Amino acid sequence: MVMKKKIFIYAGLVAWLCLLSGVENICEAQKYSDERIMTLDSCIRQALRANYSIQIVRNEEMQAENNVTIGPFLPVVSLQASQDQTIANRKMESDGVADEQDWARSNNLFAGIALNWTLFDGMEMFVACDRYEELMAIGELNTKAAVENLIVEVASCYYEVVRQQSKVDAARHSLDLSMLRYKEAYDKYVLGSLSGLEALQAKLDLNADSSTYMQEQQALKSAYITLNTVMNADLHRHQYIRDSIVLRTPLQFQELERNVLECNTTLQIGRKNCKVSELDMKIARAALFPKLNFQGGYNFSQIKSPSKVTTLNRSNGPYWGFSLSMNVFNRLENRRKIRNARLDMANSELTYQEAELQVRSDLVQLYNIYTNNLLLVNFEKDNARIAFENLDAAMENYKLGSLAGIEFREFQRSYIDAVDRKVSALYDTKISELSLLLISGQIMR
Repeated sequence: MVMKKKIFIYAGLVAWLCLLSGVENICEAQKYSDERIMTLDSCIRQALRANYSIQIVRNEEMQAENNVTIGPFLPVVSLQASQDQTIANRKMESDGVADEQDWARSNNLFAGIALNWTLFDGMEMFVACDRYEELMAIGELNTKAAVENLIVEVASCYYEVVRQQSKVDAARHSLDLSMLRYKEAYDKYVLGSLSGLEALQAKLDLNADSSTYMQEQQALKSAYITLNTVMNADLHRHQYIRDSIVLRTPLQFQELERNVLECNTTLQIGRKNCKVSELDMKIARAALFPKLNFQGGYNFSQIKSPSKVTTLNRSNGPYWGFSLSMNVFNRLENRRKIRNARLDMANSELTYQEAELQVRSDLVQLYNIYTNNLLLVNFEKDNARIAFENLDAAMENYKLGSLAGIEFREFQRSYIDAVDRKVSALYDTKISELSLLLISGQIMR
């Protein structure tokens, strides 16, 4: 009798749990019934539009574009104007004749416009313009690299949501079977064809599956929060992805290797840095050549003085001329700069070679992981399908009484493990695929 009361209490708790779960699902369905389903492409577009890191790197690219101008080839024009007034007591003596002035006021006016134009500076202005163009190209490549990395990050978060959703579905299926098992055990116990211990064990397994289901739901919400953070979207949004992990046609190593050398963004930036170092060397050598400047302008000057000899002095008119200058010796600074520029150029080349070696190594490592994951996917898909069929068959045998509860529980665990391994293998393979596309510069195609 005591056992019956306990089982009755447990049955009431299970019914309450099922009711609560049903109400929660209805509320969620009503809340997100109008939620727009988002695909991977729509998530990427939103992230590219709203992600803070992308906005920052785009602003830096615009700064590099602003530096590319024809300014170094243009003259410098300046205006200048001044006025000076002086009040002083003066006393002058000449041949015994004294001349005194009290509070004498002097007024000096000056105005002019000047033009300074560098005609030749050892080709430095042309090299500087080319250097800014290379820096602009590096800015564009930095933006491209940031976009590529963001695409991979969004895709990783997106497929993590898909993976967690699959695990939630599997946990829900297992929970439904545990509820059905408990109902069967309880009904058979009431009819006297099964002991109460089996009903209690079924209840314990039901509680465990309920806890697992809640944990998987929590993991799914956490995955949505991570994705929303990357997209700079509402952190509370979820249940807007309905998708599965689909792999591309198997990638070929030879094609990937060829694309890596041609299209890898990191290597492209490295080549541009080598070019910038070469231009820095030319700028350092430009100091060895003379500089030719042209000056011209127009000046106006007027000086008023209370002197009895000259009370007004005025001049105005244009002027022009050329100047040639050259540093013959400046404490060996040019020599030092040229040597350092040569070392910077060598370091840039070594840095590029190191980056190329690392990219090649990463490609081989990633492709090895990718091919191994492809094999695992085939195995785990087959295992998950067999585990699902076995679980349904085990449920039928349990209903017929030809399978013990402990044995049925093993089928449940095998099913959960098989689904987890399958979705993990698919996810890992997809991430490997995305990494290969990223390193080969094909992620945006």
